[in-house]
Amino acid sequence: MEIKEALKYNNPVGALGEFSLNKVQSQGLPNQRNEKWKYSDLAKFFPEMDIAGQKKIQTKYDLVEGFNNLVFINGELAHADSSIQLSVLNDDNLKEIELIKEKNTKLLSDESVMHLIEAHGFNQYLLKLEKENKIYIQHIYSDEFANHTGYHLHIHGLKNSTSDILESHKTTESAKSFTNFAKSVYLENNANLDITYLQELNSQSSIINNTRAVLERDSQFKSITIDLGAIFSRNNMAATLNGENADVTISGVYNLNENQHHDTYSFISHNSPHSYSHQLYKGVMKDKSHGIFTGLIKVEKDAQLIESEQLNKNLVLHKGAHAHSRPQLEIFADDVKCAHGSTTGQISEDELFYFNARGIPSDKARKILARAFSTDVLLKIKDQEIFKICKDALAKKEGNS
Repeated sequence: MEIKEALKYNNPVGALGEFSLNKVQSQGLPNQRNEKWKYSDLAKFFPEMDIAGQKKIQTKYDLVEGFNNLVFINGELAHADSSIQLSVLNDDNLKEIELIKEKNTKLLSDESVMHLIEAHGFNQYLLKLEKENKIYIQHIYSDEFANHTGYHLHIHGLKNSTSDILESHKTTESAKSFTNFAKSVYLENNANLDITYLQELNSQSSIINNTRAVLERDSQFKSITIDLGAIFSRNNMAATLNGENADVTISGVYNLNENQHHDTYSFISHNSPHSYSHQLYKGVMKDKSHGIFTGLIKVEKDAQLIESEQLNKNLVLHKGAHAHSRPQLEIFADDVKCAHGSTTGQISEDELFYFNARGIPSDKARKILARAFSTDVLLKIKDQEIFKICKDALAKKEGNS
C-alpha cells in the first residue's frame, strides 16, 4: 500500500505531526504481518492513501429533530447548531486540543492509520461538552473527493457533564470512498459520555474508526458500535481508566453479508484501583462475509480491586462465512475480578424446526434469530430515540439481507 504526497503535509500541531509522519513512513500502513491486523489485508480493499486532492463539496442533508445537530461532509464541517461548542483547530483552542492528544498519546500509538491522521493534520476539531448534551452527528461521504478522507474529532467532557451522542456514517449512492476517522476523548472527574456509532456505508466504501478515551475519577464512558455497511470496516477502540470508580463500556454489533469484512480491535487499560470495564461484542456473518474480534484487557500492578468482563459471541449463518475471535487478558495485580470468553456457532436444526412447525420459513427464521441475537447489545443504549434509530437500521439490514 502506498502513501502519496506525504511530504506535502503541513500539520499545525507542529512536532506531533512530524513525529507521526516519521512513524507512518517507518512503519508503513497495516498489513497481515502486523499481529493486530492478522486477518485483515487493508491493501485488498483500498490500494493507496491519497488526501492531497481532498475537496470541499455540497450535498443535501436533513437535520434531526430532538437533537442538537452537527454535520460533516467528507470530513469538513457543514453545519453546527449554535448550542454546540464546536471549533476548528485554531490558536485559541490549540492548547486544549494538545492536552487531549497528550492524555491519549499512549493509546493506539502503534496504529499507523492513527499516525496518518496526525501526520497530515487536516480537519481537526474540538467538541466541548458542558452540563447536559444530546447531539446527532452526521458524517456523509460523497464521490466528489480524493481517495482518502481523514479527520479527527477531539471531545472534552468537562467535570459533571452528561452527554449522549449518536454518530451516523453514510455514503451517497455512487460514492467509492475510504475514510480514516479518529475520536480522542478526555473525561474529567464525574463526566459521563455515551457515544453510539452507526455505520451504514455503501458496498463500495471502506472505513476505519479510531476511538480512544481517557477517564478520570468517577467518570463513565460508553461506546456502542453498530457496523452494518461498507465492504471493509475496522474499529480500533482503546480506553484508559486513570481514576478510581471510572467505568467504561466498549461494545458492538457487526452484521455482515455478501463479501463484507469487519475487524474490531479493543484495548482497555486499568491504571487505577476500583475501576470497572465491560465489553460485549456480537457478530452475525452470512454468505461469504468475515468477522474478526481481538480484545485485550490490561490490569496494571497498582490497579487492585478492579472488575472487568469481556465476551465475544458470533453467529455464522452460512458455510462460506468466517469468524475469528481472540479475547486476551494481561493481569499484573493480584486482587482483581476478571472474566473473558468467546463463542462461535450456528443456528441449530431444532431452532429452525421450531419456526418451520409454526409456518415460518427457514430464511425468515434466520433473520428473526439473528436480530434477537444482537438485541442485548442494543439494550445498552439508554436514550430511547437513539435506541429506536439503531434498532430500525438493524431491522432494515436484516430485511434486505
